Amino acid sequence: MKKECAVVQDLLVLYEDDVLREESRHMVEEHIRGCEECMRLYENVRKSLPEIEKVQESSEEEQEGAAIRVMKKLKKRMTYKTAVIFGIIVVFICFAVITVNDICGRKIEGYTGIAGMIYTLPSENFHVTELYQLKNGDIYCALESDKEFGITEMADWVIPQEERGKSTTEAEKELRFREVPFWEWNTIRRRQAKVIFTLERQGTVTEENGESRTITQSCADISVYGKTKKDKMTIWKAGQKVEKAPENIEEEAVRAYLQEGLFTKAVQECENMGWEDYEKIFGDIGLSWSTETEYGPSSEITFTSEGDSVLSFYFDDNPEK
Repeated sequence: MKKECAVVQDLLVLYEDDVLREESRHMVEEHIRGCEECMRLYENVRKSLPEIEKVQESSEEEQEGAAIRVMKKLKKRMTYKTAVIFGIIVVFICFAVITVNDICGRKIEGYTGIAGMIYTLPSENFHVTELYQLKNGDIYCALESDKEFGITEMADWVIPQEERGKSTTEAEKELRFREVPFWEWNTIRRRQAKVIFTLERQGTVTEENGESRTITQSCADISVYGKTKKDKMTIWKAGQKVEKAPENIEEEAVRAYLQEGLFTKAVQECENMGWEDYEKIFGDIGLSWSTETEYGPSSEITFTSEGDSVLSFYFDDNPEK
């Protein structure tokens, strides 16, 4: 094969596609006119080349619609993946919180949980404004806070587990105050708290052999705690001298007992102060009483609220002196 034929044959496809420069096109045309072999090959090439139809370009609206469909499919896939990943993260966070909470509960004395660590106010925010001892021996305390609080927690009679069924003089009472989260918009916020603490209690414990015994437990410390046991403000401790409560405080204490349903304590305190002074107190919360004298020196006082008996109390009209 001549060198010129080889070059022309390489250019035949480009010639047919009309992409050759003018000079190259003329050279191919002149050669195939005088070369039977190249002419025959050119005709074969023309027959074998398929006719290419021009693809009609999509309109802008069709292209935009196709793009939207692709984006919707992609968004759907991404939403599913995001939900799965988010679920895994939530599970991991919950597991981490539970684990940390458990470890802190074991290692940190007085740990009150994650919520307690976040929202419990430091003890330094609180100040004792009133501290009295009632006639029945209970401690009356009024506290003020530099910041508003909404939740009060009192751990009453804090005693080691192994000592709870025994007599002790080392029981403690713990007060904690928490801030109100912004989502608890209907919770009452305040800066003052008044609390009455019982310093001694008695109970009966039944042994495994069925025998019963009486135990007495006394309080040795009353304190306000912050986020940890080290954050502490002592209100009262055993041996501390406390001023006796004036009459208005005694009256306030009786009201508090009645509101909490501690009718026996209210009656005992009224007996300490004298019955006649406290008729109005009972009436203010809807209580009334009737006295029935039994045979002998004792009388029975029955308290009623809305017609229902809530407490019967016996006392000696002529106690021995």
